[in-house]
Amino acid sequence: MRTFRRSMLLAAVILAAVAQQASAQGVLGSIVQALLAKHPVLLGTTGACFNAFPGGPCTQKSTLVLLNAKTGALIKTIGPVGFTVNGLAWDRTSGKLYASTAIGDVSFHGLITINPFTGAGKPVNKLAVNFGLPGDSPIHSITIDPFGHLVGWYDEFGDGVTDTYVRINQRTGIATEFPNTGIDTAQNGLSFGEFNLLWNIDVPRTEDGVTFTQTAYILNPFDGKPMASRQLSPPAAAALGDFLPGTNLYYGLNFPIPRSAETHIVVVDPLAGTVTELGQTVDDLHTIAFIP
Repeated sequence: MRTFRRSMLLAAVILAAVAQQASAQGVLGSIVQALLAKHPVLLGTTGACFNAFPGGPCTQKSTLVLLNAKTGALIKTIGPVGFTVNGLAWDRTSGKLYASTAIGDVSFHGLITINPFTGAGKPVNKLAVNFGLPGDSPIHSITIDPFGHLVGWYDEFGDGVTDTYVRINQRTGIATEFPNTGIDTAQNGLSFGEFNLLWNIDVPRTEDGVTFTQTAYILNPFDGKPMASRQLSPPAAAALGDFLPGTNLYYGLNFPIPRSAETHIVVVDPLAGTVTELGQTVDDLHTIAFIP
């Protein structure tokens, strides 16, 4: 009964938004059509930081887009976010779209919400700059479990230093860090999958300078330390993505480093260890998230 009521509430919210957002009728119509066609809604943001040096001011701000979940093709450009997004996640408990912003964001570095109908972003807490943490914490690749717990990740640099896991309070925008996770990932994708398993999809790496390998880690959601891992094949970058609701299929982004505009969506089945390409998507797409 509770699930039914939540479904009815979501429908009511969508219908109310349709009535209130007449100016965005084309966007809302596209979303409703996707729902009626029983396809999950796939949102994304274009616009990476593209700073001149690491940690420097970003030269781009992000735009929210609606994508075809079957092909990755653009359905609709929704609108400017006003911030430079580097992580995107939907909270089914609150019905809100959250995003992390880049450390070089010239407007605000921290946790924001994004209006899925207009694209406009808003800080959760303007006082929680840098997620309320001292120093520089380039949190990205955020994800939210079915119970509303928001977590994230950031890369550490230097010999013998492994990456940092964070848990973030959605109400305050303040993060708690769990350093020294024991793994060193890059261009990664952190996401809760089927059975509420927390996965971290690492970038492809070379062994002996010839053989490419790729690892998907299962993490402890309390401290971010790896509990198990799976090898993936054929290796392909799958950054800043999300699991297709109700499946064990992770959708991630393959963009070249150094960055070029062309971006592809790849689908990873971490349990089976397989990687397949869905297709080319919007140029300069930087994050994606499903609305189940």
